Amino acid sequence: MEDLGLTDVGALGSWSVSSYKQGSGIKELREDSHDLFWQSDGAQPHHLDIHFAKKVSISRLSFFTDFSQDESYTPSKIVILSGSGFHNLVEVVSLDLNKPSGWTNLVFNEMEELQNGLETFLIRILIKANHQHGKDTHLRSVKIYSPMTSFSMKSTILGSFTSKRLLSESTIR
Repeated sequence: MEDLGLTDVGALGSWSVSSYKQGSGIKELREDSHDLFWQSDGAQPHHLDIHFAKKVSISRLSFFTDFSQDESYTPSKIVILSGSGFHNLVEVVSLDLNKPSGWTNLVFNEMEELQNGLETFLIRILIKANHQHGKDTHLRSVKIYSPMTSFSMKSTILGSFTSKRLLSESTIR
């Protein structure tokens, strides 16, 4: 993703799920192995929340599913919601998946109404239905990408500095 000028900001968020089976929780979902996954444990719909302390600009949301391995555990209808908190979540996009295998990418800055990306504090991935009317769900990986930002110490109003410490103390709060 670095080639596209994107960086994974998932580690900046606080992750929570509606339910999970022992040994198949958030830790397994966040691993870079597609052999591990989050498995829900309870009544539908299932959801995954990522809450950020600061507003983030999200360019791409990617998730990995594998129908050949998961069959009825594979999501077939996913809704992405966004807001500043749980009280004002609004639907951003709804997806119907047909036996997906591999990465599904939602590129927000290519959507007409979100040309600057999705600016949010909270993302909810809502799984409304699974293939073959499955009850619980599997997601093997979720990645959240934001545009890379660069920090330059070349020049400020007060001149150039050679250390981050001097630069950080060069402005008034």
